[in-house]
Amino acid sequence: MKALFEKVAIAEQSSLLVRRFKLPYFDAPWHFHPEYELTYIAAGYGRRFVGDSVEPFQAGDLVLIGPNMPHFWRSDDDFYRIDRPYPAESIAIQFPIGFEQRGLAALPEAEPVQQLLHRARYGLRFSPAASRQVADDLNRLVTRSGFDQLLAFLGILNQLTRDMAVELLASEGYQLAPSEAETERMKRVLEYVLAHFKEDVRIEQIASVAGMAPAAFCRYFRKRTRKSFVEYLNELRVNHARKLLATGDVSVSQVGLECGFNTISHFHRLFKLHTGLTPLNYQTVQRRK
Repeated sequence: MKALFEKVAIAEQSSLLVRRFKLPYFDAPWHFHPEYELTYIAAGYGRRFVGDSVEPFQAGDLVLIGPNMPHFWRSDDDFYRIDRPYPAESIAIQFPIGFEQRGLAALPEAEPVQQLLHRARYGLRFSPAASRQVADDLNRLVTRSGFDQLLAFLGILNQLTRDMAVELLASEGYQLAPSEAETERMKRVLEYVLAHFKEDVRIEQIASVAGMAPAAFCRYFRKRTRKSFVEYLNELRVNHARKLLATGDVSVSQVGLECGFNTISHFHRLFKLHTGLTPLNYQTVQRRK
C-alpha cells in the first residue's frame, strides 16, 4: 500500500498547527508529510500503524512521529457499527523541520528536545505515565494561541524528554515513504503553486515544473494528494480569500481578483462551495467577531 502525501497547511504567522478531532471513528488514510506530528488519543481504540509497526492503541496513547514517516490510526470494528456509535477524539500538533533546524538549534538549553526530535524519525511511543503528565497541558494547548501556545508546547516537549520508558516504533531499517527525488519533486510543485496561485496557472506549466507530461502529472498529483490539481489550487485560493476578507479592508471583487479568480461569479460559486457562505456574508460575520 502506497502512502499518500498530505499537505499540512500551517499559517504563515504560526510555528505549529494544533487541532482537536472529534469523529465517529479514525479514518485518515495511510499517509505521510514532511512535518513532525505529536498525536494524543483522548478517546477511542483500535490499531496504530507507523512504518512497519502495528500496535493496538487506546485512550491516552501518545506518539511523536518524524518527517515523512507513513502512519495512520484505524478504529476497531465496533466504531463502524451504525447501531452503536463510539466517540473517537484526538489532538494533533504538527510542526515543520524548520522548528528544529532554525529555532531550537540556536538554543543550547534545547539540546534535550533536539535529541528527542532526532529519535522521533522512526516514531516514538511515550509511556502511559508520561502521557498522563502532559494530558491536561495538551487539552489546554488547543485553546491557546500565538506565543502563549508556542511556549506551552515547548514545555510539553521538555517534559517528554524525561520519559525514560519511551519506545521506538518503526524499525531503524525501515525505508521512509518517499525517496529524496520524490520529495524534491513534490516540494518544487508546492512551492511553485504557493508563489503563483494568484496567477493563471495552467496544467502544462505545473507539469513542466514537475518534469512530467500533463496527463501523467494529473494522475501523479491525484494519487499523492487524493484531489485533482485544480481542486487543490482552488482550495488554496479560497483559503487566501478567507484571510483577506477577515483581516483586510477590501471589497469582495478586489479579493476575488487578488486570489486569482478571473470572474467574480466563479469566485462566488467556489467560495460558497468551500465555506457554505458567500464572500460578502463571510466578511460580515468575520467583522462582527
